[in-house]
Amino acid sequence: MSISIQDRYQTTVIQIKGRFLGSVDGPELKEQLENLKQAGKLNVVIDLGETEFMDSSGIGALIAGLTSMRRSGGDIRLANLEKRIQGLFVMTRLLGPVFENYDSVEEAIESYSTNPPEPAG
Repeated sequence: MSISIQDRYQTTVIQIKGRFLGSVDGPELKEQLENLKQAGKLNVVIDLGETEFMDSSGIGALIAGLTSMRRSGGDIRLANLEKRIQGLFVMTRLLGPVFENYDSVEEAIESYSTNPPEPAG
């Protein structure tokens, strides 16, 4: 797995490539998200278009990151979910009630303008 981070407009895009195993890769994602929070970068899009596989602990790592960001007044939005991974999120009822998914990174970035996160508090 590799993680790349890019600032785009008022949003930070994290792209995860390869296999995302939460027990192995979760701590790296958590550290990256913590660094973003410390820098005041609270609007995050996670691009999963090149994520080949994700296990349940990978989903758990995303939920933990989302919870942490929301407590700080930010949010994490997903983009480019591959069909199999999208199926996992649908089966676990995480799409809609918990995570928002967008067909492209650009749509996810734009969503912060039209639907900003709830303030912390």
